[in-house]
Amino acid sequence: MSKGPYSNVRELANPRADRFVDRFQPFAATPGQENFKAFNSNVVLRWEYRPGSTLFVVWSQGRIDPNDVDVTRPMSSDFKRLFNQHPENTFLVKVSYWLSR
Repeated sequence: MSKGPYSNVRELANPRADRFVDRFQPFAATPGQENFKAFNSNVVLRWEYRPGSTLFVVWSQGRIDPNDVDVTRPMSSDFKRLFNQHPENTFLVKVSYWLSR
């Protein structure tokens, strides 16, 4: 999570200027606010059921709340909003079997 207002946005103009302040110029962006929330988690189960043969089970979940710019809301409310978002779940299974004589 990250949130906060921003202003005085600058861009690199002359990276080799002698004075630090001469290296940047105003960026054509309006001051604004940022309130970015994302949650990503992974769970991996690995089982070697015989030498050289493995089973992987992976579950990933991601949640994002990109359209919220209210930086005055408390962080606890931001967490609630994030976990009320619909999750994007991915479930993977991989089996490898070692063939030997």
